[in-house]
Amino acid sequence: MQKLYLRSLGLLFLLCTLSATAWAQVSVTGTVTDDAGLGLPGVNVVVVGTSSGTITDLDGNYTLSAPADGTLRFSYTGFGSQEVLIDGRNRIDVTLSTDAGLLDEIVVVGYGSQGRESVTGAISAVDSEALTEVTTPNLGEAIQGRLAGVQVIANGAPGDAPQIQVRGIGSINFGSGPLIVVDGVPGAGGLNQFDSRDVESITVLKDASSTAIYGSRASNGVLLVTTKMGSRNQPIRISAETTLGVQTQPERYEGFSTADYVDYAEVLSGIPLARPLDEVPPGETVPYRQQQVDYQDALFQDGLLTQNSLHVSGGSDRSSFFSSFGYLRQEGVIIGGGYERFNFRINSRHDLVESGRFRFTQTLSIANDERNGLENNLLRDAVQSIPYLPIRNPNNIGGFNGAQQGLDSADPRNPIRNALQEINRTRTTRLFGTAALEYDIIGGLTGRVLISANNQIFRTYNQDPIYQATVSNDINVITEQRSNDYSPLYSGQLTYDRIIGNHSINATAVGEIQESYNGFMSVQGNHTTNGLVNLEGATITAGTTTRRKTVLQSALGRFTYGYKGRYLISGSVRRDGSSIFAPGNGTEIFPAGAVAWRISEEPFMRDTRVSTLKLRVSYGRTGSIGLNPYNFQAPIQQTIGAVLGGDGVPVLGAYINDLANTQLSWEITDMLNVGLDVGFLNNRLNFSMEYYDREVDNLILDIPLSPSFGPDGTSVNIGAMRNTGVEFQGQFFSPRSQTFVWNVSANLSTNTNEVLRLAVEDGAIFFGRDEVGQGYTGEFDPTITRVGDPVFSFYGFETDGLYQSVDEINAANALDDDPSTSFQDNASPGDVRFVDQNGDGRITEQDRVILGSYLPDFTYGLNFTGSLRNFDLSLFLQGSQGNDIYNGFRSLRYQTTRLFNGAPEKFLDAWTPQNTSTDVPRVALTDPNNNRRMSDRFLEDGSYLRLKNITLGYRMPFGGDSPIANLRVYISAQNAITLTGYSGLDPEIGQITGGLVGFDAGRYPVARSFLCGLQLGF
Repeated sequence: MQKLYLRSLGLLFLLCTLSATAWAQVSVTGTVTDDAGLGLPGVNVVVVGTSSGTITDLDGNYTLSAPADGTLRFSYTGFGSQEVLIDGRNRIDVTLSTDAGLLDEIVVVGYGSQGRESVTGAISAVDSEALTEVTTPNLGEAIQGRLAGVQVIANGAPGDAPQIQVRGIGSINFGSGPLIVVDGVPGAGGLNQFDSRDVESITVLKDASSTAIYGSRASNGVLLVTTKMGSRNQPIRISAETTLGVQTQPERYEGFSTADYVDYAEVLSGIPLARPLDEVPPGETVPYRQQQVDYQDALFQDGLLTQNSLHVSGGSDRSSFFSSFGYLRQEGVIIGGGYERFNFRINSRHDLVESGRFRFTQTLSIANDERNGLENNLLRDAVQSIPYLPIRNPNNIGGFNGAQQGLDSADPRNPIRNALQEINRTRTTRLFGTAALEYDIIGGLTGRVLISANNQIFRTYNQDPIYQATVSNDINVITEQRSNDYSPLYSGQLTYDRIIGNHSINATAVGEIQESYNGFMSVQGNHTTNGLVNLEGATITAGTTTRRKTVLQSALGRFTYGYKGRYLISGSVRRDGSSIFAPGNGTEIFPAGAVAWRISEEPFMRDTRVSTLKLRVSYGRTGSIGLNPYNFQAPIQQTIGAVLGGDGVPVLGAYINDLANTQLSWEITDMLNVGLDVGFLNNRLNFSMEYYDREVDNLILDIPLSPSFGPDGTSVNIGAMRNTGVEFQGQFFSPRSQTFVWNVSANLSTNTNEVLRLAVEDGAIFFGRDEVGQGYTGEFDPTITRVGDPVFSFYGFETDGLYQSVDEINAANALDDDPSTSFQDNASPGDVRFVDQNGDGRITEQDRVILGSYLPDFTYGLNFTGSLRNFDLSLFLQGSQGNDIYNGFRSLRYQTTRLFNGAPEKFLDAWTPQNTSTDVPRVALTDPNNNRRMSDRFLEDGSYLRLKNITLGYRMPFGGDSPIANLRVYISAQNAITLTGYSGLDPEIGQITGGLVGFDAGRYPVARSFLCGLQLGF
């Protein structure tokens, strides 16, 4: 493996070449007109391969500085674009013709590209301009709300990747994220390792006819990331962009004042607090009773956000290149965290012979990032902290305070100490490169060979130092983890593309091998002083190493045929063989097919006002691996507990806890898609509509076994579920003869999920109690998965107000005709009354019902862009409607099981015999009725509409001999306004773990950002 690794890297570096041409500037002026000779205002005039450019004025005139041998691109939505070689001229006039084929641009598909008019599947794309509107460390957030059928839920913490789903959830036990393909390489890393300004486009393949070309990894959709390349006949150009701003979180949870907290504590516990509240805390000047400490304000901060990029590009008549340097820093809105990334890229392509038949293309990117992670419970600790207790205590080791159970009757941890003293740092270094040779063998037949290497090195450093606080630590614990992932890809491809009369033929055949090597090491050690921060000299207490290897061998083919540009048919088949599954059971075939009818090309449509009308139907099969390597084998676990011989001393033993299943295979998705594309007004108004039916079969589920059998259980391909939905995407472009040029686009998506089959027909999968902690759910699992309902539905008790008297409780006890039996155990006046769903006269676990679902009725996005002379404006809204959120954090704030700070109304508006007109239950230590249990009390509507981004820019006009070709300044606000009825800090609730989505356990909120930026080109 080491030789292979070195050879691959050596080849990539050897083939990274740079071509440059001379630098000479001329001033170019001209007029852009339409077919009628009228000047067109607002036309984009850009120097190809750079960000330098301008827009035409009211009369269609323009002036800019450009290289004498450069190329100008004139583009105007609704009109055909033109590229014109400057060739040293000072005046260039251009006439743009109305483009009746506005939608006929080139789109990236798997293992190639197609004209939009030839696409038969469901494909959506986002270009570089839209991707860079939002300043974010992750490309996933840049596409949020922009594509129908693609749901993105942001995770607010710096460096955290968002949750991305294409057409619903695709698995119960495994991830449902899409396959990411970067410059033709599948599985080439996460979306937070790329500078958004380096990306040319992101294309999303949604239906099976589009994704089946990627076979066993495409069940959850495919994201194709294409990075930028330079342009030929372009001298070296330099452009820079910098963005600087602040992120903030102004919302806070309401907490007790010190006086109210003391009253609440003494009522709940029934005795005065032991802490002498009239004493002055160490390092303070006023006594405890006069302190009013806001731990939330101390935890939150206004954090810096900056992104900086430098681009260099150029090209000759046979070569081109694009290179970039980038730096991003995000401090976050909670102290102690943060994310920082450096990145470098060099892409180039070359004609190796003058005829252009033999070509070479390479990409190379290097990224190094560092993330300071934070514990998930910091916000919980801040909300529960005691308002009279100062944050710091100079008498304690480490200098932080901590509650004491004996003095305060409560023991919340000090979140400020945790955030500032404990270190959880992860550094990632990534080297990714590709090298490809292409040769035009004979008319229409092209051969291509691609190799790539993706190497990622992860280093995690954790330190839990010595300190004194609520829970003291007398040992400095250091943990270091190292992981190295290396994945080479070898691919050979033949493509035949010809037009013969009325017939268009495109055929592709590919064979490839992708390997993956992983090595992992973890070591933990102890020091007796905080001054030692490395493992050197530590007392080693734990250590482990693992090594893994997987191989995926694939052969695939695709055929597309068109007749007269009206009737299109395509088909593909891929055969994958994976080492993850047991020998003899590791291969699968994934076929797909599609047909399309361009009705607008029929003779009977020529005199209509319809510019585009195309009907598409597709069906195909894809797969999802999900499993880790060697999961088909029974793992052997070690334990100390075996007693051998007569001395009775336990020794190290081993046992098998799970039954192996060598028949495990892929989870399989079959999908039907029906689509319609419509365009009017020369496609200035256009729509796309989709309907899909996606059935996932062979879901891998865990089946428990009888205790007498030995192992606890085994995994089997046995489950099934279905996702159905509709998607709508539309856009309108204003007439370009107007002074104010604008366009608007919108999308809307629905998804309905239903579980079709589990291991047992009437069985259910309960999930989430252990993952979030019983304090949020009252000892009950918060979700259920069962046949006929959506996956991971919220599950609990319905409520029916509060008991107002003992007579009400006695009446409920008599509902089963036996007053001596208890209807609801431990209920007292002021407790929550739960609904008896099965009518047996008892409140038990059997009375739980489905309360709601985190899945929305629909998601949507709305984007507006406009320009007036040198000003430009973009506005982007995104939202979700009909999804439920279980506010577990509200449940925790309302609990009275133990003494903690929380929601003031749980005391100030609690039920008492004198305050019965309330829905807040009584204050009762230990909460004997379990009022905080999983119920509809804490289920809320999670719908929201968010102003995701608003940007106002101004482009400075330059001309003549100015060395500056482009200068644009802008201001921007992200997540500026959120309209929602949800009571938590943020309604965008991501995934906690597994399938637990939409459960608010005090998550890191999505921040507001206020930014300014500068774009500069030479």
